[in-house]
Amino acid sequence: MKKIICIVLCLLVTASLFVPTALAAQSTTYTWALNRKGNFVRTQDAYLPDRTVTDLMLNEPEDLFITGDNLLYISDGGNRRIVVYDIDRGVQVREITHPSLQRPRGIHVTQDMEMYVADSAASAVFRFSPDDELIQTFTRPVSAAFGDTPYSPMRVAVDNRGSLYIIGEGVASGVIQLSVTGEFLGFFTSNRVTLTFAQLMQNIFFTDAQMANLQDRIPGTFSNVYTDQRGIVYTVTMGRDSPDNVKKHNMRGGNMFAERDVISFRSLSDITTDKNGVIYVTDSRGWVAVYSPEGEFIFYFGGYSLDDVAGLYSYLTAIAVEDDGTLWTLDYDKAYLQSYSPTEYTLSIYEALALFNQGRYAEAEDTWRTVLRYNQTSILAHDGIGKANLYRQNFAAAQYHFELAGNREFYSQAFWEVRNAWLQENLIWFMAVFMLWILLSLAIRYIDRKKRLKLATVQVMEKARELPVFRTFAFAAYIMRHPLDGYYDMKLKTKGTYGGATLLICTLFISMMLWQTSKAYILQTTAVEDMNLAAIVGGFFGLVLLFILCNYLVTSINDGEGTIGEIYKMIAYASLPLTLAFVIITIISYAMTFNEIFLVNLTLAAGAVWFGVIFYLGLQEIHNYNFKNTIKSILFTIGFIVLAIIALLILTILFQQMLNFIEAIGREAYYFATGTV
Repeated sequence: MKKIICIVLCLLVTASLFVPTALAAQSTTYTWALNRKGNFVRTQDAYLPDRTVTDLMLNEPEDLFITGDNLLYISDGGNRRIVVYDIDRGVQVREITHPSLQRPRGIHVTQDMEMYVADSAASAVFRFSPDDELIQTFTRPVSAAFGDTPYSPMRVAVDNRGSLYIIGEGVASGVIQLSVTGEFLGFFTSNRVTLTFAQLMQNIFFTDAQMANLQDRIPGTFSNVYTDQRGIVYTVTMGRDSPDNVKKHNMRGGNMFAERDVISFRSLSDITTDKNGVIYVTDSRGWVAVYSPEGEFIFYFGGYSLDDVAGLYSYLTAIAVEDDGTLWTLDYDKAYLQSYSPTEYTLSIYEALALFNQGRYAEAEDTWRTVLRYNQTSILAHDGIGKANLYRQNFAAAQYHFELAGNREFYSQAFWEVRNAWLQENLIWFMAVFMLWILLSLAIRYIDRKKRLKLATVQVMEKARELPVFRTFAFAAYIMRHPLDGYYDMKLKTKGTYGGATLLICTLFISMMLWQTSKAYILQTTAVEDMNLAAIVGGFFGLVLLFILCNYLVTSINDGEGTIGEIYKMIAYASLPLTLAFVIITIISYAMTFNEIFLVNLTLAAGAVWFGVIFYLGLQEIHNYNFKNTIKSILFTIGFIVLAIIALLILTILFQQMLNFIEAIGREAYYFATGTV
């Protein structure tokens, strides 16, 4: 018998080595962060599901609030009560009910342990004492300024002065602000109306009568409000795609994140912060997004599921955070609590953020390097190291890490300092070279009194002018300065060749490709590997060819005198300003910061305008048109190009469908012939 028991035990031990074991802290969700190109990529787990609490008998709960002694207050709307759950002991410690409570939805607990409850069914906000006694009721404001605004409180937050911030159901005017006595102080903040493209077109083309018949354009309504320990107000908005769905407000209600495009989701339901100011936002579809105190996106995790899976939600409605960083979330449909424990990766990120905000930059850099050991591609870590070095005036190191993080704004600041230091170090050499050049010029003039060296130089230049390449670019430069005379000579066939025109077109293409792919990091916003080079090449030469053919067809029926060859040469010899602009921009971009970007834009605009003027004069000259006919030919040519592109797209689609049809017939015939697919 003992032998049998031993054999069974050995088999069980052996089997356990091959059977996967369920872990208590096993992630059921993925964590996503941004890479340097602005795309979401999977990263290390930020949080692991911890406790799932299902025994509180909740019914349609909507809001959470955690106090300093780790008591979790839950608004249990379906049961007309507030549940208080002791996180440390894992038990419900009390239940708060009152005859006035009809459907408690939002909840806030002050540092004095007074509880405020927003009740939409009762159209009131209730204030309870620490002993759970109702001591004040905030009903509809009687102020004339409040007007006929609906008053159905869904969420409530209270600042250090006792002012109430109320989210009302269906209120588009903004966040309702009441004083501690219930006086209406106004709308603390409001959302802007975001117009769609169709609405913008309506503003341009519709008459006043037509505009009057349209529905009112109402700004997005806030979905939640929160005040932190310092009294700073935070809000979230759902139902729209906008960078200001997540807001951190100043005392006047302005958005502190207005200068930053905060990445957010569409169905935001709640917002809270921890003791370090890290911001946590929930999306009703199951996502939890985390931001730095400055609104920088850190990561998001969670997910949607109708099944009972830890860490996944059917309707995520609320979030709260303990002092140790543990998150508590609430599912409205499934009526359960879910907690998350932060991983070492996450705690390192939060520690680095806190150290940086305290001005301890060297320690922050060390902690960010710890984050890099968890995730070597973390742009947040590289950005943090860059900022730490920037404030410690290690500008070269900061520049390096900002480039890895894809932070062009701070890269520009670091580069400005590096460039300034380089100029100061090398200014004396520039002055020395300049003085040497002046002395050499004077010496050559003194030595070459009989101008033999000058004559030799002139002879060399004369021989160079005989080269076809030199003549091509010289004539193109002449057209830049004297377009009418140059095109007249071209029309008489005394100047300008097809070979020269081809050289100029190829030069324009090369300069454009250099501009597209080889600018300095600040201006190179799209990586070469992400470019569709085939589309760029095909688009360039395709547009040139289409314009030549379409313009010839248009002008041939409108008494135009230019031939296809003349149109081709005209375009080529007019392209030199654009070529120069592309080359100049590519070169000077390596010495530019964001403060000098206007020089780049000015150079490109000057090249485009110069090209446009020469191009117009060239069409007018080779076709012998007046102003009206020239403009008409340009417009008709553009129209023909658009029609040609549409026709090509249709033919491409039809050709692809024909190939698919032939392939399907071939597969069917092969199946009937062989009996196999």
